[in-house]
Amino acid sequence: MVTDNTEQARRITFVIEALTVGGAERMVVDIANELSSRGDHVNVICLSSMGELATSLSGDIGIITLNKKPGFDPSIIKRLRRTILSQKADVVNSHLWTANLWSRLALVRSSVPVVVTEHNRDVWKQIHNRVIDRVLSKVTARLVAVSNDTANFYKKDVGVAEDLITVINNGVDTLRYSKGDGTSIRALLAPNGKFLVGTVGRLAEQKNHVRLVETAAMLKSWDLPVNVVIAGDGPERQRIEEAIVENDVADYVTLLGERSDIPDLLSALDVFVLSSDREGHPLSALEAQAAGTPIVLTDAGGSADAISSSGDEYGGLLVDQSPDALAQALKALVLDKERLERMSSFASGYALEHFDKKTMIDSYSDVFDEAIVSVN
Repeated sequence: MVTDNTEQARRITFVIEALTVGGAERMVVDIANELSSRGDHVNVICLSSMGELATSLSGDIGIITLNKKPGFDPSIIKRLRRTILSQKADVVNSHLWTANLWSRLALVRSSVPVVVTEHNRDVWKQIHNRVIDRVLSKVTARLVAVSNDTANFYKKDVGVAEDLITVINNGVDTLRYSKGDGTSIRALLAPNGKFLVGTVGRLAEQKNHVRLVETAAMLKSWDLPVNVVIAGDGPERQRIEEAIVENDVADYVTLLGERSDIPDLLSALDVFVLSSDREGHPLSALEAQAAGTPIVLTDAGGSADAISSSGDEYGGLLVDQSPDALAQALKALVLDKERLERMSSFASGYALEHFDKKTMIDSYSDVFDEAIVSVN
């Protein structure tokens, strides 16, 4: 493990398309900041633009954007290679399809190892995308998958060699979320002791918030004392608003928009829900459990890996991708407060031990060491 000894410090370059608001982007910021604080020389290359999260990087970290053109831009290969070599990088860690593609192409026949991180079961990839991934795996030092489901996709569907793949689950600042205080938020959003269900995240198609709205309609039809809140913003907001009207749940579902008090909001919830069609290893589910809030997730790729469990103890439920399955799971928890309390207690303890970002970053650091040794 690298410490503050500058003679041992590694030169690590992270590559991503842009540091926009998203789980992968937040991971890059967290890993970069922590490794920089440990004494590594860290640079971040944004291929297209900086993005909102760029301001969250430590002042010791170098950041550059290469202004990649939209779509296919082969000129990025030479510029990216020149930039990485000028930084004298010992190892490169790229994230998501665009950065993973161009980073490996840029460093062909160089001595710089590339560790790529895949964040989802990327079923959108067509045959040519999968062939490219399989071929480029030959010049990949390590493929990090954020969940077992993601690892299985790249092994079985793409054809990447199993011994090239390492699973490193995502991690979050568990201490920060464990200190959330939802008292005032709960008084506002769940008056008269109502059961508070909520979700946090970008309003994107893959999150399928409409399914959660339809779930709320079922809960309402059963006359359960529940309020549902959705925090975040994004391109699907109008569609969600229309679904709320169509399902007649304006008195049951509230869109909160962007929030800066997520630890407090998660603490205020009785249950956190993800109604997604596709997930890698959802950070918000880890954050909710760190806050002591049980979770209900649809079976969407890597969601299963995000539920705390040990023997007969568990901090969440995994259900089918349907409003009925979600509604039945939530109904059971509304009616069984003792079960809910047991799940809450287990979730918080498990998250502090297993879901903290330090564990994730230590694992990445070890992989970087292995990649550097492999070319020396």
